[in-house]
Amino acid sequence: MKTSAIFKKLKKYRFIYLMLLPVTVYFLVFSYYPLLLGIYNSFHNVMILGETDFAGLDNYIGIIKNPLYLKALWNSLAVGAGTFFLQFIWGLIIAFLLNEVKSRILKSALQTAAYIPYLLSWAVVGGLWITILSPTGLMNGILKLLNEEGFRPVVFMSEPALAKEIMIFTGAWKGAGYYAALFLAAIVSIDQNIYEAAAIDGASRFKQMLLITLPNIIPTMKVVAVLAAMGVLRNFDQIFIMANSSILDEVRNLLYLIFHEGIIQFKIGAATAAATLVLLATVFISFTVRRLIRYDDTYNE
Repeated sequence: MKTSAIFKKLKKYRFIYLMLLPVTVYFLVFSYYPLLLGIYNSFHNVMILGETDFAGLDNYIGIIKNPLYLKALWNSLAVGAGTFFLQFIWGLIIAFLLNEVKSRILKSALQTAAYIPYLLSWAVVGGLWITILSPTGLMNGILKLLNEEGFRPVVFMSEPALAKEIMIFTGAWKGAGYYAALFLAAIVSIDQNIYEAAAIDGASRFKQMLLITLPNIIPTMKVVAVLAAMGVLRNFDQIFIMANSSILDEVRNLLYLIFHEGIIQFKIGAATAAATLVLLATVFISFTVRRLIRYDDTYNE
């Protein structure tokens, strides 16, 4: 009976399963197979020519003992977490401000302007900020206007002390519009009758935002936090485009180091072992964030 029931369901929903088949094949070929192959290679010494040798845990031990990977882990966490917090705050502020704009045309224009940086690639955004922060760029032009006497241009992109801050700021500038769009979608879905009742009771607009808007978008904020946690260690494009030899030691993250050792130096075993550890660290960070913000409790209530 059970077998016949299964065949009946398969026959009934066969078109749905057929539509899912290409997607399933895509993920199996381009996601899960490379993942399993990478894990397999992480336990071997992969050679360009010849057979691979089983290395056991040697690749993992070498990574843990390598100070470059420890520094890259710190850089990844510092830049990733800093970027998330800054663009989270900016996204909230932009969403609250856009919600106060009454003109639909102006609101759409401002929302588009805030969202455009997210659509641009890091090749464009990185080149833009490198130009702005260059000795002859906009930032030095502003500093020169403020202090013309004895002005000496600041080479922002060659200052190791400013490297992480620049990456955090530019990353948040690029992603804040995306966060704002998510928050704004949650804000406009709130029942307007609640605001009208609060206004009748004499609540100011600021109190309405603080006591009505903010609590109602907490589920969306938790979703954004979990999604951001999964991307903390995955920043590669920005560092690859904007880093240079002067600041590389301060911003070189795990993915950049994996790319350099795996693609440039062809240390496939070490690179795949590091990538596997990044995957495990991402799972751990995501799980920790879910527990800290009590993500599952929100949707089980």
